[in-house]
Parts: sequence; structure tokens; C-alpha cells
Amino acid sequence: MDEATRTFLELKRVAVAGVSRSGRSPANAIAKKLRETGHEVFAINPSGETIDGEPSHPTVDAIEGGVEGVVVVTNPAQAKVIAEQAGRAGATWIWFHQGMGPVSFDDEALAAAREAGLQVIAAGCPMMYCEPDVFHRCARGLFRLVRRIPAEIEATAST
Repeated sequence: MDEATRTFLELKRVAVAGVSRSGRSPANAIAKKLRETGHEVFAINPSGETIDGEPSHPTVDAIEGGVEGVVVVTNPAQAKVIAEQAGRAGATWIWFHQGMGPVSFDDEALAAAREAGLQVIAAGCPMMYCEPDVFHRCARGLFRLVRRIPAEIEATAST
């Protein structure tokens, strides 16, 4: 596992943006997996309702005590605002999800994250690195083979 991924997965307080009430979003699975691997996870959903038996928060910066990192599993149009919220919430890291479908970021979101002083991972999925998850480990290998993610993820630092 590369240094950027390892550092992100060592964070304790992590928000996951894009958790849905239906439970069908990849964000729901990511939040569950991060909880199972010992993280304190904060679901982000504009409704602020209870989701999967856990409270959700309407925005990242609404989380009392802030967070260390944020996983973004939304459409790119929402990602810029989430990056700005992450900076206000005291986060130092942001991971923009990139799964089989569309990515969760665009140039504006990346720029906003860097402007907020965040270390940025814009590749793959945290579940590709959580054990034991055979499906995502295989997906990680496939994504590397087709160059959808680099062999080693490096965080892009803020400027």
C-alpha cells in the first residue's frame, strides 16, 4: 500500500459524503466498511436524517469536533462545495471516489480542495485497500492494469 493511501486509512474521524437514504450508493458501503475497520464515520446527506441506523449530517462542517478526512462519493457538481466544507471542518485529507462509473470530481473540485489546504487523493476507492475485501482488491488490480488508477497513489499537496 502506498504512503498516501496508508496515511488516509490511518485517520480516525472520517466523513463520507454521498450516503443515500436508499442505501444503494457506494458511499453507504464505504461508510460501513470504514466503520468495520475502526474508523469513526460521519455520514453526509443533505437531509440530515438517520441512515442505516446512524445519524447523518447535512454538511461536513456541521460535524461537531470536525473530521480528519472526507471521502467524496457524489457527482462532481457537489464536490467543490464539499471540499470547501472539509477545509472549514479542519480536515487535512480528501479522497474523491473513482469507481466503475463516473468520477466524483472535476477540476473545480480539485482546485477547491487544494485551496482549502487538503491533501488530495483523486483515484480509486478506499475499499480497494481495506481488508478483507476480495472484490475491491481485484478491482484495484484491474484499475491499475487499465491505468484508471496509478500503480502508486500520491496525494497532491495544497499549494
